[in-house]
Amino acid sequence: MNLMDYLNPLKKWWWLLIVAAAVSGISSAFISFSQPDIYQTRTTLMVGNTMSSPNPSGGEFYLQQQLASIYADMLFREPIRQAVMESLGLTYLPEYFAAAVPNTSLVEIVVNDSVPQRAQVVANELAAQLVKSSPGVGGQDQQTQDFLRQQLSALQIQINDTLAEMQTLQDELAKSNSARRIAELNTQIADLDNRLNTLRSTYGTLLSNTQEGASNTLNVIETAALPMRPVGPNHMLTIALGLVVGLALAAVAAYAIEFFDDSVKTAEDVKRILGVQVISYVGEFPTGKNRWEYVRDEPRSPVAHSFRVLRTNLELLSPEDPIRTVLVTSASTSEGKSTVTANLGVVTAQAEHNVICVDADFHRPMLHNALEIENPLGFSGVLSGDLPLQDAMIPWKSERLMVIPAGEAENNPSELFSSPRLLPALEELKDLADRVIIDGPPFFLSDTSVLCTKVDCILLVVRPNFTRKEALKAIKEQLDNLHVKRLAVVLNRVARRDSYYSKYYPNEYRSKPEPTEG
Repeated sequence: MNLMDYLNPLKKWWWLLIVAAAVSGISSAFISFSQPDIYQTRTTLMVGNTMSSPNPSGGEFYLQQQLASIYADMLFREPIRQAVMESLGLTYLPEYFAAAVPNTSLVEIVVNDSVPQRAQVVANELAAQLVKSSPGVGGQDQQTQDFLRQQLSALQIQINDTLAEMQTLQDELAKSNSARRIAELNTQIADLDNRLNTLRSTYGTLLSNTQEGASNTLNVIETAALPMRPVGPNHMLTIALGLVVGLALAAVAAYAIEFFDDSVKTAEDVKRILGVQVISYVGEFPTGKNRWEYVRDEPRSPVAHSFRVLRTNLELLSPEDPIRTVLVTSASTSEGKSTVTANLGVVTAQAEHNVICVDADFHRPMLHNALEIENPLGFSGVLSGDLPLQDAMIPWKSERLMVIPAGEAENNPSELFSSPRLLPALEELKDLADRVIIDGPPFFLSDTSVLCTKVDCILLVVRPNFTRKEALKAIKEQLDNLHVKRLAVVLNRVARRDSYYSKYYPNEYRSKPEPTEG
């Protein structure tokens, strides 16, 4: 398969793609423009005091990053959501998003709402409720916090006094010459140094229990501002996505239809199943034209040309052993085998050949319609012995073209093909004409198997997008069992866009063709 084989479903169902894209685009536009404008605001919190510390440790920074992720998750929990709604008197919260900023100790809250003022207050209240839930505030009462701050101030004074006293002793030590005094000064300095370490340790312990020194605290570093411009909806993006989705769904539908469609579509399908080439492509008959006489009346038309190609290719199938009898059949009804029989007879007679067209489809006879007569007598009378062969032949538009209608069949038409008069009748027909074209029953009837073994060539009429592949496979199996001489295939009622001849006659077909029967 080449690239065009994969694109053919899209080419065939182009109108479905356009309709789906138009419907989805218009629907997306209607939905998008009917939605209210969306405003967005954000607020940012920081976990701990690492950023304000001159010498932050890696451990503290990593811990605060983990805490930021936990706090971001807490914003979606029911306690925080319920507290915000109770605080603002809301029954629901607008859409919001919260996440820890990657590789930082920051938590960002983003709120989207159709009312900008509500978006602002909800963002700030979410941050406030999250701060209240942190242990830096909620874990200790205000009295405890004030006591810790007083102790820290006292310790800071003691540390400064101790440092000043140590400096005084060190200055005296630098000026002293007495060994005894130097020993005393060193002892006093060592005692002060021990005291300083103890004070610093106590200070650090108390500081870690305050909000200023704790790692597990939250501070708002950016409050939510009042948004002035909407951020959505993005009308063009919504419409574009609608178009893309519509096209994608239509394309999937087109490929699905083709996948589940078991009909024959191209000559390659015929060759792959039956193992023979298509010898001609017959297009649709224009609307309002008589399909029985169109080839004779319009000899320069593409349809007439395709039948002449069919006539020539039949003659070239076996130049050393000319084909005298042709059985025209199809996989099912309504594929146009009777129309092919009649018009093939016309173009063959135009080539100065004596032709006899025989309607052997007793189940659904059609050739009498070409003669515009009733169907009382015909080939059925010949096989039953009630009518001489020559009496059944009726000239049609030419002395070289004779037609034998089917006639009225008995209750069981299949029994006529078991008549001992069938083979002598075929031999007599060959004596009377250069080419005998038999309009046989469809292949799913047992009558066709009898005729297949008694003719020089079988012409199988296949209608694209109508004939089933499984039917062709059954025909192939049946023909292999019958060991028929020759098999040829004609594609009938080929659509203009698929017709090989349409590029030579681009203006031939302008309207929908009328259906054919037989």
